[in-house]
Parts: sequence; C-alpha cells; structure tokens
Amino acid sequence: MKIYRLLFLLFACPFFIGNAQTVTISNMSDYDIVDYVAEIPLNKLKISIGSYVVVSNDGTIVPLEVVTDLKGNGSAVFPIAKLEANSTETFKIRKGTADQYPKRTYAELAHKIGGQFNGNRYEGGYSWVKPNYMQVPGSFRDHAYYIKYEGPGWESDKVAYRFYLDQRNAIDAFGKKTPGIVLPAVGVDGYDNYHNMADWGMDNMKVGKTLGIGSIGYFDGTQAVRVEKRDSVICFIQADGKIRSQVNTTYFGWDVDVNKFNLKSLISIDAGSKASRMELFADKNVDNLTTGIIKNKNTKLIKSAENMGEWAYIASFGKQSLNDDNLGFAIFYKKKQLKALTEDAINHLVVLQPENGYTEYYFMASWEMDWDSAKDRASFLKGVEEQLNRLNGEVEVKVKRR
Repeated sequence: MKIYRLLFLLFACPFFIGNAQTVTISNMSDYDIVDYVAEIPLNKLKISIGSYVVVSNDGTIVPLEVVTDLKGNGSAVFPIAKLEANSTETFKIRKGTADQYPKRTYAELAHKIGGQFNGNRYEGGYSWVKPNYMQVPGSFRDHAYYIKYEGPGWESDKVAYRFYLDQRNAIDAFGKKTPGIVLPAVGVDGYDNYHNMADWGMDNMKVGKTLGIGSIGYFDGTQAVRVEKRDSVICFIQADGKIRSQVNTTYFGWDVDVNKFNLKSLISIDAGSKASRMELFADKNVDNLTTGIIKNKNTKLIKSAENMGEWAYIASFGKQSLNDDNLGFAIFYKKKQLKALTEDAINHLVVLQPENGYTEYYFMASWEMDWDSAKDRASFLKGVEEQLNRLNGEVEVKVKRR
C-alpha cells in the first residue's frame, strides 16, 4: 500500500453537494511517481450516491471511483499521470461523468452453458455467460473445459493475469501488445489458443507445479504448498472499473500441514500498473504464508538494494516466456512482514508472517513484447524500481471541504 499522509481541513460553513471539494496532493519524494493512483478514505470526503469526476488545474477530467479493500475500508481513487518530485498539484472533485476517459482495467469470471459435465469434463454445445461469480467444490479439477481460461482474469492497460480456479490455484501472466482491454476475447474461440501469439499478445508462462508469479502458498519448511486441499471456493469480481478492478476469493477449509483454516484473498490492479496487489486474511493464526516466483535456468534471482522504505522486492529476468522471449517477474513485500527469503526446488520464495491474520504483497510481470515493453534487464529493473517508488513514496493528501 502506498505510504501517504492525509490532512483534512474542515470549515464551519455548510457543505452543499453541488460544490467542489479541493484535493491537494504533494509528492514529498525526491523522484517522480508515474501512473499514480490517488486514494482517499471515503469517510474524509463528502460525497453522496452518484457519479463524480476529478478536474485538474489544466482542465483534464478523470473519473473518481469508489472501492473497498479486504478489510472493508472504502476509498475514492483517481489517476494522476505523473507526480513530479517535490511538487504539489491541486484537483477539484465534482459531480459528473468522465465518459470520454478510456477503460484502463477489467476483470471477469466466465463459464460455459448449454452443455453438461461428463465426470470432471464439460462437453457438448455451449455458449458463454459471464456471471462474475462462482462457487466450486474442492474436488473441482483442471482441464474441465468449463471456465474461460480456467479461472478469473484481470488486466490493466499494461498487463493481464489469470489464476486457475481449480486445485492448482496458480497465477499466470498474459503479455499485452496493445493498451486496449483484451480479456473479453481471450479463450472464447479455442480452449487454449491464448498459448499462441496473437495480435493482442499471448499467455506468457508454463506454470506447472510452481507458484508461477505471486501465487498463494504455505511453506512447510521444505517446499511451498499451493491452495490445493480445500473444501470449497467462492470467487467473484468485486470491482470492474476504469481505474481499478478486483477479484475476491474465499478458500474454505484449506488443509495444510497441521492447520485447517479459511483464507480470504483480494487481488487489485490499477490503471497504468503492471503490478497486482494481493491482500490475504486467515481466520486462524498461521505462520509461513508464502508467495514466490517460478525458477528458470535462464534467470538469476535479483534482490532490491537496501533502502529506508517500507517495501522491498525480489525479481528475475531472462528468456523464460513460452515464446522464448525475455520476461521479468517481481514480488514486492513489506519488510516488517518478511519472515524469510528462501527457495525450494522450483520456486524463489518470500515467506511472510501475517499480522493479526492479515498480509499483503504485490506481484508483477513484464514482457519484452509488451506495448510498454521491457526489452532488456535494465529497462525491466527501471520499471521495477518505479513500482518500488510508488510503494515507498511519501505522498501528502489534503482535502478541503467547502
């Protein structure tokens, strides 16, 4: 989560919904922050039901969206293309719509109808439906030919992801050769055609038994165990906005080691970002929640330099895509939640210690053929450092109600 201070100036005069609220945002850091998404707690704003926009000093209009995190805290978010180092910008929040602003994030969960299950496999004629909600039993297995690209998908204008809503529960990355929204058309005209290069991009990974990029796991002291043994799973699309999209999942009865507990997860992606945020909450005290990056013989582990910020990262880069292209991965973790950086036979691991059941991290993929590409190690690490700056940057937000 971004580090920022919120200062609120409340005036005695009454507030009328039609009046604008002023938001002043100051980047106190010594570096620029690009593609910043400002986030203001809802209880610090005076907004009623309806649509709102944010207007900058130069007249640019962007949407204001209302979102919630895993803890249920509501926030208003809006995009800022760039915050200059040691600078201040002022914005107005007003009622209205930003119809001309493009949709820059998307999330979906779709499956077939019209056929029937034969054992674990879905067969027969079908069409697609997108309920954005599913409950699956713990016995649900891979390659059922039922869920579109086998699970929920989410994307920004920079990258797309999916995770398998079956016993694998691993996260996979799609490279994007266009900033447009691509997932609605992925996987509808062939079960796994997304493994082949297309105009929009392609599936970039062969996950196998690994954690892929940023998957949830448990470190048993020897290896990472994915969320495989569970009683059931409920997954739904919590938000599908222009600025932020979210996938909410509850794993009931995750049975691992000597523990059995329920785990909630919320994945969020913002406009302009290649990184996804993962929030986790376990209903029992659980040590050793783990995430990580798939190992590859063509890559070496990269660790962030020592810094004074709250966040750090591990990363890898090299020819590790399905198409044998350069592909980079990164995991960003809170230093205070880190228990260990370790490995097993197939993963580089980040072992985390939840605080009162809660933990969070970010994961990121960057492909050399992305439209916003990382063609070499230097350009990939530049993007990783920019994401680290977003997380560690000190941003001050002031809200003035009229």
